[in-house]
Amino acid sequence: MFKNIINISYVKIRVTFVFVTLIIFMLFILLILPSEAARSDEYFGDTSAPDTSFFYSAEDLYRTARDFGSEGRAYYIRSRFTFDIVWPLAYGVFLWASIAYFGRGLKHTIIRYMILLPILAVILDYMENPGASLVMFMYPDRVPVLPSIVAFFTMSKWLTIGASFIVLVSLIICNIITLLQPKQFN
Repeated sequence: MFKNIINISYVKIRVTFVFVTLIIFMLFILLILPSEAARSDEYFGDTSAPDTSFFYSAEDLYRTARDFGSEGRAYYIRSRFTFDIVWPLAYGVFLWASIAYFGRGLKHTIIRYMILLPILAVILDYMENPGASLVMFMYPDRVPVLPSIVAFFTMSKWLTIGASFIVLVSLIICNIITLLQPKQFN
């Protein structure tokens, strides 16, 4: 299954699709994320949402739930099932399409599997959201183990997103180097 996804991705992705996903990604970064951040500030005040942190403990998550208050927790849950459904798709499709486009000449099997990183990041983001929402919904009651699992998903998501960007930048640099090398004729 993964092999088919990989092969199709490297063959089917065109520069126009990459460009469209880049525009969508940039619109999110320039327009939608700032307005979401402003709206979040209204509800959260100085407390940051747990999924924006690289690492946090179960106690940190409960402290955040307390600091959010009931309105902040309700907003957090709502935003996980509205904005946070679309945002992972925006960054995930952009990274997937870009890695596929810039990595299309790769022959090494292990490197070709790097295209799965953005897909994994989106899956981890989607696993994080319901868990964090359940913790917020149940607060002040505690849900055993779940906050630790959510924190693991969050950390793994950020590592995978970071790795995806590293792969993408590396592929772009490799493509630039290849373009700048003089052509050898036989």
